[in-house]
Amino acid sequence: MSKLTLQVRTNNNLLELLSKESSGNWVIAKDKIQQITHIQVVNFEGTQMIKGIFDRNASQYVDDKRLIIKFLDGCIINCNVEFNGQNPVRYV
Repeated sequence: MSKLTLQVRTNNNLLELLSKESSGNWVIAKDKIQQITHIQVVNFEGTQMIKGIFDRNASQYVDDKRLIIKFLDGCIINCNVEFNGQNPVRYV
């Protein structure tokens, strides 16, 4: 089974997300959940991100489609990430 990093793009304040150790509500493919090992929550500008370990056991679906992503050992780092198109969710 291949391992994936879930990358999402957000307008939310990264410091607030880091303090809550969560980000949500994201439409995540259920067939990929078991492959996700890490998360990257990227600010809208693509200049900073939270990197962390995906906490599969604490993450919860809120309406059978949207997942509240929980993570462990998160930290904010500088980056240069470009998103093409409108989809704020991808697997890398």
